[in-house]
Amino acid sequence: RDKKSTKVLQLETAMGAAIASFSGAQAILIPRTRFAPVKTTGDLLALKSDAYEVTPEHCVTLAPERKGVPPIIKLDGSYKFCDQLATLIPDGAPSLLRCTKLTVEGPFVIESGVVFQGEVKLINPSDQPRTVPAGVYKDATL
Repeated sequence: RDKKSTKVLQLETAMGAAIASFSGAQAILIPRTRFAPVKTTGDLLALKSDAYEVTPEHCVTLAPERKGVPPIIKLDGSYKFCDQLATLIPDGAPSLLRCTKLTVEGPFVIESGVVFQGEVKLINPSDQPRTVPAGVYKDATL
């Protein structure tokens, strides 16, 4: 990661416009049951958690208990990159199986054995990381 490196352009929109130039081209709707989009480290955190599972066919899919709805993960800018996300979850992802929304603002370290349920907010205005010890946190603000 080098902020001085050449800018990269995402071509999703341009590809959509290009495909429209082909006669008879059609869009195909792929359901979330077939893939788990990962565009942010919040998406990656959810994917690493027990909110998703790998089927015997090696497909990544939401756990049945999620009823097709992934958890909403909002991480502040200090977790924009994978190495920064690793500082948040050095021992692996917390349980998000029954978490509807997780918001993280400020530096934290989430220990192994943490279970988030419902809507949980981690707010730390300090520059010093706060540790979230193992335990169950339901509809809580820490």
